[in-house]
Amino acid sequence: MIGFFFSTNGSFTHGTAGYVLKKDLNGEQPKSPQDAIAIQNSRSLGGRAIPLYDVEGATVIGVFHVGGK
Repeated sequence: MIGFFFSTNGSFTHGTAGYVLKKDLNGEQPKSPQDAIAIQNSRSLGGRAIPLYDVEGATVIGVFHVGGK
């Protein structure tokens, strides 16, 4: 598992410490400039929520908010 440790303090996880997967954090990757524009235009202004995992990376213990304002 390639992941990153976060101690979150947002309204989603209430300070829960955990890991997110690199693939979830990076999100969908474009294959062309046109794909990049389409992905950017489809993103929510409020960001997105990705799973927050325990140390083993198997159990989802919350969510981590990425992007937005």
